[in-house]
Amino acid sequence: MTEEQIDSLVQQILQRLRPPVLVLVTHAEGYRHEIRHRLAECGHPLTLALEDGISDAGLWQTAGKTLLPSEWQHTLPKGQWRALVLPFLDYSLAAELVNGTLQSPIARRLHDALLIGLPVLALRYHCDPNSELNQLRGARAQSAYGAHIQATLAKVAEIGVALCTMNELLERLGSDVAAAAKADGSRRYLTVTDIMNNPALASAPNAQLTDAAVDFLKTEKRTLP
Repeated sequence: MTEEQIDSLVQQILQRLRPPVLVLVTHAEGYRHEIRHRLAECGHPLTLALEDGISDAGLWQTAGKTLLPSEWQHTLPKGQWRALVLPFLDYSLAAELVNGTLQSPIARRLHDALLIGLPVLALRYHCDPNSELNQLRGARAQSAYGAHIQATLAKVAEIGVALCTMNELLERLGSDVAAAAKADGSRRYLTVTDIMNNPALASAPNAQLTDAAVDFLKTEKRTLP
């Protein structure tokens, strides 16, 4: 087996073991193609919950595993999630969350995620009056209503939603891996437990695996489809 084949195999195994990102896709317009493309290439497995009736549902289904409405509209999907990502947070959804009305399934799932401490990352382009998207649409961020929206977004951040640019969001998704690798820098040998808890540590600089961890990865290789 060549070095390239080994690297490819390791990446497949790590991809399989890595907790997926739960992505809630709503109707808000603007930057949809660009955001979908960046998320699809983020290096993390995606599980998608699509709001009913979105026009580009077929395109999103190519970016990851798509949940049936019955699998997410009534409860937060079970599983170990790396984070919940909201690519299209508009003002109406932000206000719904802050006011606690929770009338939409998306708002209720955000409530569930925040309640259990799951990291929630939201792109700010659609809701922030200062964003380039809203400036192109003619928004006046310094108006009284613009200030009202900013106050709502401040409350969204206070309750645990991280408002990000795309680059910031991708950096946050990878920050726990980097932090764990740094914390483990003094221990070169990774155990099976290390790999199961954080598969990406296997690719950290200077990381070495115990014999048991190597055997574990080989076993995973045999079970790959």
